[in-house]
Amino acid sequence: MRLNLFYRKAYPTAFSIERLFDQLTGVFAARGLDVRRLELPEYNNTLGNVRTNNRWARAQVQGSTSEGPCVHHITGDVNSIVFALRGPTVITIHDCNPLLRYPRWHPRYWFYRWVIFEGPARRAAAVTVISEKTRRELLDLTRVGSSKLHVIPNFVDPAFTHHPREFNDSRPTILQIGVKPNKNLARLAEALAGVPCRLEIIGQPSSGDLAALEANGVDFHWATGLSDEAVRQRYTDCDLLAFVSTYEGFGLPILEAQVTGRAVVTSDLSPHREVAGDGGAELVDPLDPASIREGILRVIQQPDYRKQLIERGRQNVADYHIEAIADRYLDLYSSLL
Repeated sequence: MRLNLFYRKAYPTAFSIERLFDQLTGVFAARGLDVRRLELPEYNNTLGNVRTNNRWARAQVQGSTSEGPCVHHITGDVNSIVFALRGPTVITIHDCNPLLRYPRWHPRYWFYRWVIFEGPARRAAAVTVISEKTRRELLDLTRVGSSKLHVIPNFVDPAFTHHPREFNDSRPTILQIGVKPNKNLARLAEALAGVPCRLEIIGQPSSGDLAALEANGVDFHWATGLSDEAVRQRYTDCDLLAFVSTYEGFGLPILEAQVTGRAVVTSDLSPHREVAGDGGAELVDPLDPASIREGILRVIQQPDYRKQLIERGRQNVADYHIEAIADRYLDLYSSLL
């Protein structure tokens, strides 16, 4: 079997999709697939660029049907090129945030709905989504048939390994991954007011978030442009992960902390609950700083409970091994030929 993996044009600060499928490529190749990595020449954010990318994608696969069974897989964000492809095509939708961000009267709502979501989903042979939450949102926000949708979650990067650490209950280091508005940094800052701790932030906070951190007297440090190894080291060096975001398509940091052996405080929302697993995290209301504070203090002050979270987290993460996730994609590809 041959597999064409189509990628968006690389963004300098967004690379999770690329990392995910580049690692899966190694497993696919080891299983005997002939994999081609194809990166679009333009950002897919205007109709002009959409046309350019479609012409380019069509050129990449011309004549490929004569070379044997082939599946095309659009890995995310650029699903509109499905209209330029011939043969069985899979598209992956990571979240439906653009359809929730714009009101229906806004032109961008309709651009995203028909060019990125509903139109491509109807055309594709199969649609994979990374969580049950994304599947439900897609069914609610579009008229895509449920029979086309397949939930295949993300996996934990095999480079993340278990690193036991003695918990610093007098002044723990709390890790915060991401600084976009949905990452909820300002409410976390309010929750940490007066809590002896150090907050390590991956990403550059906005001016508003910086003001909130300073107003609440939080001891914090932020870093951006870190290597993968440096990010993993942040997990190793922290005492717990605070991942109290208000919206996620999946929530990979939860699993990364669990495999490292760190307690997790996360949002009592979907998909956070499902990703964390039964008893694998302290669940809080992300819209209520008091709830966030209570959850963090419970983890800090109750060592037996904290150990229980860590153990259940390690049990949970076993379901997200890269080989198991690759098997699910391979089964889907085979079913389309």
